[in-house]
Amino acid sequence: MNKSFKIFNWTDEIIHPKALVNDTITSDDLVKLENGFLNQLNKDLKLFFIEANFSRKRILVQARQFVSLSNTIYSYLFRLSPSWKRKISSSNLRQVYLHFLDALEKVIDKVQQVVPEIYHEIPITKYGMGILKMQIKGAFGNFSIILNQSQIDKKLYDLLIRDLYLFINKKEITRYEIDYIINLIKEIECTDVFDTLELIKILFLHGFNPRDFFYYYTSDLNNRLKAVPDLHDQLQVIISEQDRFYGLPESKLKMFSSLSSIEGQFKTFLSQKKQSLKEVIDLRRIIIEDDKGPKTKGRLKVFLSVPQLSLFIRVLIEKGLLPKENIGELFNFFATHFSTPQTSFISAESLRKKSTDVEFSTAQKLKGHLIGMLNWLNENYNLSNYKN
Repeated sequence: MNKSFKIFNWTDEIIHPKALVNDTITSDDLVKLENGFLNQLNKDLKLFFIEANFSRKRILVQARQFVSLSNTIYSYLFRLSPSWKRKISSSNLRQVYLHFLDALEKVIDKVQQVVPEIYHEIPITKYGMGILKMQIKGAFGNFSIILNQSQIDKKLYDLLIRDLYLFINKKEITRYEIDYIINLIKEIECTDVFDTLELIKILFLHGFNPRDFFYYYTSDLNNRLKAVPDLHDQLQVIISEQDRFYGLPESKLKMFSSLSSIEGQFKTFLSQKKQSLKEVIDLRRIIIEDDKGPKTKGRLKVFLSVPQLSLFIRVLIEKGLLPKENIGELFNFFATHFSTPQTSFISAESLRKKSTDVEFSTAQKLKGHLIGMLNWLNENYNLSNYKN
């Protein structure tokens, strides 16, 4: 305690109810007491910034002392209330205490105005909180009703209501934190929240960073990814999530100043998830390539497209060069032992289907190949003028 601030010595001696609730105290005594307290408070306030030398740390310590003084006086209103009922001066003394509390609220507001950077750290007094609680209670009640009527996930609704309730009712809360809650509630109320994703976006923009909200988001995203069987599609989901959050304006808001920002938590998680998926995709690609080696080793590559190969097999069948019996086994043989430059693994069913479902361009290209083969025979074996 700073001894220069004599006002802090008053609570245990001069203005304690035990010293004032008696039969000898008069109304004039209470007036003198009130004037003395307020004069001393004004004197100490003038010394406040000189003593602190505008050091943020010192100002914060001394501002907290004023909060503690207010809370002590506030406790006097309730701690000895049974004994007050037996004393004539009790109602007058209660008014005096309320005047003290009003004066201390003005002092604390003054400190926050002069040094706004400590606005985040000075707790609200119990007296000040008593006034604010009615305002917060009304806003919170309407908010929970509106949110409950929207189409959002019940888990997120329960999480949000619980976290806000615990936050408002924690042992010590600052003016910044109260303003944060009220502004968040107003934003959600004024925005048409159609679904869970929209609410997550609003909470993200307002720096809603309780750990269970981060765990909720990661769990929800993991469940969505489980419903997507293809890894490349999962990667696209992650990229879409990154685009959704990275494209939002940066916010310096934080519900809990001691915790990491929700922006940082989301971005780190999505980056790690994206990198992990890429690694799995690359690993599977390597496995497939390794597996391909032995399987493609025994396949004969023909420089035809799959439709052209299919039609060529059909020509061989129709001209009696391949048996028409067991057609399925025949196409299965070609699919197992042949490949094309574009297709390492040919489907037997696809090969058979394309042998009858032929496009004109395929027939034209195969005809070109067959004419080329005929020309080669003519040129190399003098068959041009030969007649059977």
